[in-house]
Amino acid sequence: MSAAPHHIRLLAGFEVRPASTDARFEFDRPASERLGRLIADDLAACVAEVVDGHLVTGPALLEPGQLTSPQHTPWAAMLNLASLDKAFAPGITSIGTPRGQMSHATLGPYRLPPQGLFLCLPILLALTEQQAPRLGPALESALERRLFEHGGLKPPAMGTLAELTGLDPVHGQLMTETDLMALLKMQLAGAGLDPFWPPVEHALLSPDQPVQLELPAGLVADWNLEARGWEIPFQTLRQASVDIEQYALWLRAFRQTTALLENHLVAWRTRLNERDVEAQRVDSPRMDEHGGWVLQPAGRQSGPNRAWSHQHPSVGLIACSAVIDGALNHYYPLHAEAIGELEQHFRDHGIARIEPGHDPELLRSIS
Repeated sequence: MSAAPHHIRLLAGFEVRPASTDARFEFDRPASERLGRLIADDLAACVAEVVDGHLVTGPALLEPGQLTSPQHTPWAAMLNLASLDKAFAPGITSIGTPRGQMSHATLGPYRLPPQGLFLCLPILLALTEQQAPRLGPALESALERRLFEHGGLKPPAMGTLAELTGLDPVHGQLMTETDLMALLKMQLAGAGLDPFWPPVEHALLSPDQPVQLELPAGLVADWNLEARGWEIPFQTLRQASVDIEQYALWLRAFRQTTALLENHLVAWRTRLNERDVEAQRVDSPRMDEHGGWVLQPAGRQSGPNRAWSHQHPSVGLIACSAVIDGALNHYYPLHAEAIGELEQHFRDHGIARIEPGHDPELLRSIS
């Protein structure tokens, strides 16, 4: 772009029924223009002042988390492709996929198919530098007041979406980015998870500010400015030096936080206790080279190669233990996919299955 106009981030949110395998989530240029015109009509019917600006609609349906992710939001690419000069006129630019190819990765779905039953079409309302001081604040205020209550999409837009995608939409709603954040936070509050929202909110609203957040159960998260992601220290049960119930609460907080970050496409990584790493003792925890689990060495044990799990009644899997070639280690998976990776790791060492373990005394053995 040759100029940086004031722009207001909006979206059309669609609640849909489970999609068929042949559902489509991206739009070529003609399809994007058809849907864009109908959405623009519904937007203008709700807030007439938007016709003074220039509307830019995206080429694909995205997960809500993609609109809140520091690395994956489509806004910059949309403005770049719209090629609005300093004196652009009111109108609509609907971005499509030329020859079926997405021109920028952030414009397309992060995952195909997208996860969840609520999908978003990103929309930017651009104002020129001259318009912004005069129209911007009042227009933003009007959008915040009216859209969420009165911005339901009408049958022509909903029917066209169904025709173009093969999806079965239940409801369509125009909203601001702030409305989306409030909706996501409200959903978390309904599930009792709103204490874990601050890391997502900081990533969206204050990514240029360093911060350390104290989360439930003593969990700590540090915002890494360079990586634009969170660093969350991990501790094994042996390191924590607390009873199993206290550790289970901490581990639940760790898992809920990281799952929420992944759902909103916010980067995170684990780090180990720096003193343990620097000490380089034989029993110091180590990170798997692919980041799937933390390994806690536990000495030697005779017997054949075998693996068993440590389950907690409310948290589920705490860790797996394995004897491999006489070495006993405890493995703490850091995400759900790591369990399958651990199973493969054990198979590579001749262990066909992980034996289930529910004995509290067995669980205490790893502390």
